[in-house]
Amino acid sequence: MEETTQRRPAHHPRTASRVFSGEAVIITPADNVIRMLNPTGSRIWELADGTRTVAQIVETLTAEYDVDETRAERTTRELLDTLSDKGMIIWDGS
Repeated sequence: MEETTQRRPAHHPRTASRVFSGEAVIITPADNVIRMLNPTGSRIWELADGTRTVAQIVETLTAEYDVDETRAERTTRELLDTLSDKGMIIWDGS
């Protein structure tokens, strides 16, 4: 589990995104789909820029939101797994 928290998620180069009023709008041209994330998901999206590990993203969320580390880690992992499955996130330059 420790190994997973040290991985660095990044936006897939084929996605386009903008954050408006705290909500991310992400376009995946490959399947021509527009997705919107809630404010927490949008913050995770912003932090998943390839420079931070999952552990650092979780640390930031616990500092910015009233959430414990266990819940922040679970939420972060679940969202990043979903985004990865949809081809919106890549890991460690993959």
